[in-house]
Amino acid sequence: MLTSKSNVVVEAWNTTTTQTQVQTPHRPSLIHPTFYWSYNCEVLFHGWPGSSRSMYALALIFVFSLAFLAEWFTRCSDAAASIKPEADKVAKVAFRTGMYAVKSGFSYLVILAVVSFNGGVFISAILGHAFGFVVFRGRAFRNVGRVDG
Repeated sequence: MLTSKSNVVVEAWNTTTTQTQVQTPHRPSLIHPTFYWSYNCEVLFHGWPGSSRSMYALALIFVFSLAFLAEWFTRCSDAAASIKPEADKVAKVAFRTGMYAVKSGFSYLVILAVVSFNGGVFISAILGHAFGFVVFRGRAFRNVGRVDG
């Protein structure tokens, strides 16, 4: 039986240890398990935006732009489906695949930014997607009489 209280706690977390192994205390987690509201966070890159309010505002604009551009690439890939029927099929498929890959990359960057669990980043991403939908996809299908979701 271990006599030290800290060893018992570590033993509870790590069940594969033996009494001869040296235990190191756990480091506190850098990831917040819930949304938090602070300008002091990390978004996408280590140390960015840091603790500067102006860099945090730039990070929010960046996330908004990524989400907005993801909607634009979605519209472009939808429009690529209506390329001239007599165009080379291999070129059409290659173009649509490239557009889809770029759109997916932008979307995954938005997802990674939201995983920072910062409330401002989350709202910025939602607003970017919503504004991009209204500008690009909402207006594009208004003449046809349908709006895709």
